[in-house]
Amino acid sequence: MMNVLLLNASYEPLQIIDTLRAVNLLFAGKADLIECVSGREIRSASARHPLPSVLRLRYYVNVPRRGAAWSRRGVLLRDHYTCQYCGKQLNGHDATIDHVIPQWKCRRDGIRPHTWGNTVASCPRCQQRKGGRSMHEAGMKFYDPNFEPKTPRTNYLVLSSRMRPEWRQYIRL
Repeated sequence: MMNVLLLNASYEPLQIIDTLRAVNLLFAGKADLIECVSGREIRSASARHPLPSVLRLRYYVNVPRRGAAWSRRGVLLRDHYTCQYCGKQLNGHDATIDHVIPQWKCRRDGIRPHTWGNTVASCPRCQQRKGGRSMHEAGMKFYDPNFEPKTPRTNYLVLSSRMRPEWRQYIRL
């Protein structure tokens, strides 16, 4: 059984559903076929229909949004593996996370240090230069003057590494 990507009326990915549910949504008139699997079809005694790969709901479904849980990998992804102090591209081995407000100050003031607004991707050189000081004390600033560490929003669509190629244009990774 194949999986089908279900999009909201706004083309935002909602979830991955099985083929049976996809066919039911199509025949009930609740969804439109956007992409089909080439060379595959669903056959009955009297009809042939393309096998769906991507469906779009005809009516918008309101999905409440929540912020993502903080993680090192999440910070690196949010910052596109780029040091926020010098702009250097990082790989997974040399990437570090820097606390904008040093951890010792957070603990002293009763603030949680590991938050989206207090952490940024950093190269080891900039991390060492900043040390346990604030950006101002270290004489540093963000590489992009418009950068602001923010909590990314999630849509809870979890994909395995085996994503169908026709889904890529609808899912921002």
